[in-house]
Amino acid sequence: MTGMQVRFERTAHRRYAVAVIRTRHGNLRLDPAPGYSDLIPHDVVHFVVEDEFGLRQGIFGQIAAGGNAGTFVPTEELRTKAWARQVERRNRSTGGDMGRSEDLAAQVYPRWLRHGGHLPGSHYVRQDPPATELTATDLDRAFERLDALSREWRALEVGGSMTVEWPERP
Repeated sequence: MTGMQVRFERTAHRRYAVAVIRTRHGNLRLDPAPGYSDLIPHDVVHFVVEDEFGLRQGIFGQIAAGGNAGTFVPTEELRTKAWARQVERRNRSTGGDMGRSEDLAAQVYPRWLRHGGHLPGSHYVRQDPPATELTATDLDRAFERLDALSREWRALEVGGSMTVEWPERP
């Protein structure tokens, strides 16, 4: 494994978790994770926009650097005071793209819903998406990845999971 693996797990009807398997810093988990959707979990949208648009200090970049994005918890018995201080230092020194990740997810997700003809019971389809500086090419690239991951997600039964790789970058 290179970098870090992120596993999105369907844990119940309308519920999912995110497991992070890291080669360094120990593994993490977020259960339940926010933003469930039958089409694609909210955190998958963040993963795609951060990877596609080069955000190295968003949610997943911060986690890869040893942080916990303020919400993920260790799966091993690492919760010592020293561990907590180390994670807090990493959270403070990374994560500069967290707001940008939220902005891009808000720009891409509603456009993807409309692009794909998806009409779930979401507030996104009842309002105009925020303005975006992303080009049609940028959006198409993100839509292609979201389409593929959505197909994989929708095929999962409760108890199933899908794993994506967060690449190591200098």
